[in-house]
Amino acid sequence: MARPSRSFVALLLLSTGLLLYVAFPFRTPLFLAVVIAAVLSDATGRLTAALGGRRTIASALMTLAVLLLIVAPFGALVTFVTRESVVGLAYLRETLGVSSVSELRGAILPEPLQRILDVLHLSQEQVFDAASKLVEIVQGAAPEIVASGSRAVLATVIMLIAVHFLLRDGERVAEWASRVSPLEARQTQELTAEMRRVTRATVIGILATAVFQGVCAGAGYLFAGIPHAAFFGLLTAMVSFVPGVGTSLVWGPAAVSLWVGGHPGRALALALYCFVVVVGAEQVGKPLLMRGQVQMHTGLIFLSLLGGLAMFGLLGILLGPLIVAFFLAMVRIYERDFRAGSGTNVAPDRAA
Repeated sequence: MARPSRSFVALLLLSTGLLLYVAFPFRTPLFLAVVIAAVLSDATGRLTAALGGRRTIASALMTLAVLLLIVAPFGALVTFVTRESVVGLAYLRETLGVSSVSELRGAILPEPLQRILDVLHLSQEQVFDAASKLVEIVQGAAPEIVASGSRAVLATVIMLIAVHFLLRDGERVAEWASRVSPLEARQTQELTAEMRRVTRATVIGILATAVFQGVCAGAGYLFAGIPHAAFFGLLTAMVSFVPGVGTSLVWGPAAVSLWVGGHPGRALALALYCFVVVVGAEQVGKPLLMRGQVQMHTGLIFLSLLGGLAMFGLLGILLGPLIVAFFLAMVRIYERDFRAGSGTNVAPDRAA
């Protein structure tokens, strides 16, 4: 086989760079599409067989399921939070008897709110200054928020289109990648299988942890006397994907509401329970769930999750384990196929 010339290699690298440059603005929806397609590929194959080989219809149905079961609930959550925020602000204005922040300086605060300020050692003047700054920040960020909403809709459409075509033509794409890969066919298949396995394990671990957190949090809300405990448990499961704060976005305000309502014992019990059980499920349960499906040490899984979150934000939950798995797979291939005279094949991911 003839070796490619330097000019051809330069043009190949140039074309690859230009392709990446064009696709870079849509990196997040395209990455999510690849992840979703990898998780649903087997289910799409079974549905295709049930439909008599109609792959296009099967992929369209699976894409519709992604829209209804994943995209729509998150869209409904954003709509609910936005609507409730508007209602809450209107209620706060009516309660305080003010129509603008400037009137807050001389307003007579309700007794419960005044007690909270006394406990926190805050004056009404400090509250006015903080509210004024918050209004300025919101007003300045409003155009960006509207633009972000438009970009989110576009990204969702691109993701769904990519999911459909990847589910429909994924096998052909994998065969093409195997042909053009610089690795041998066996090595490419091994690497592809490892990445698909890690992707599925990570997604299953994330979803299972979210469900567990929602159920446990809902039980805590029920015993603490929080109304609509099932709804807030579902809300806790959905916000568990937010990096850093996650479930505390729900159980934190719930505990504060119990404290303000004159139930400090129940508030402390709920906060302690959620911190130990709900937060602990994410920090401990997720790596343990993934360990049974990924050829990776539990410590490496934990490190990949935390490192991915720190470097890539929410997507790091998926990217971190994939990056570590890619490195370990390449090390295994090198040790097995290229290192002459290697005595054993014990890779660090298989160590106890």
